[in-house]
Amino acid sequence: MNITLLTNRDLASHIALSRLIDGLAGHKLSIFMSEKVGSDQVLPQPLLDLAAFERQLLSDGRASFDQLAATAGCTVQGFTDLNNRVNSAEGIARIAATEPELIISLRFGLIIRDPIIALPKHGIINLHSGVLPDYRGVMATFRAMQHGDAEIGSTLHYIQDGGIDNGDIISICAIPLDRQKSYLFNVINLYGGACQQILNAVNNLTLGQRLDTRPQQGSPHYYSFPTLAELTTFLEQGGKLYDHAEITALNQY
Repeated sequence: MNITLLTNRDLASHIALSRLIDGLAGHKLSIFMSEKVGSDQVLPQPLLDLAAFERQLLSDGRASFDQLAATAGCTVQGFTDLNNRVNSAEGIARIAATEPELIISLRFGLIIRDPIIALPKHGIINLHSGVLPDYRGVMATFRAMQHGDAEIGSTLHYIQDGGIDNGDIISICAIPLDRQKSYLFNVINLYGGACQQILNAVNNLTLGQRLDTRPQQGSPHYYSFPTLAELTTFLEQGGKLYDHAEITALNQY
């Protein structure tokens, strides 16, 4: 199957991409990458520090994104030269050139519109690192920690329109939230089960089976990036966005 992966340049995407490239061996892969999530904005300093910590781990000697793509027999493509206009005629043509039968979105930072959604015969499935519809938007794990939840989860769902995280659900994988660990550690910990959700879906489609889905039920809640005040409260209450003491554990992923 021709599978096009849409992902982002961050640590969780790198870890997930490493697993998916291995698990999707035998399929023809194409990889597109966003360089940020959402529109241009100045993030609070704690989130900038988190991003810097992730960049440190990404440069610790592990394979680069380009090297990962090379193992998949492709190159990393993007949309920065199009001013991130993925839905422009040029952006659509770039994705269409991969002749996707299935598109998998994983932490992709740009909104996909109808012309791209219509390209693959098997549609677009998105792995959201939060339980839907409770945690739409970004940093769902932070919100779960902020709210004192016992579990965090990942939701595999279809992208059916240009809305955010509102498509029919394929599967949800929940794991315990470790409140002694940082936000980043808990996010990374999602991706073992989360990647298996994707591989299970691809396997079913390869066998000619339709994916069982259900509409999202309950009141949706959408979250944008936390404010500096929210982050300050989280840190003052003992929460951690990242922890240098976890580097060894994170490097095992």
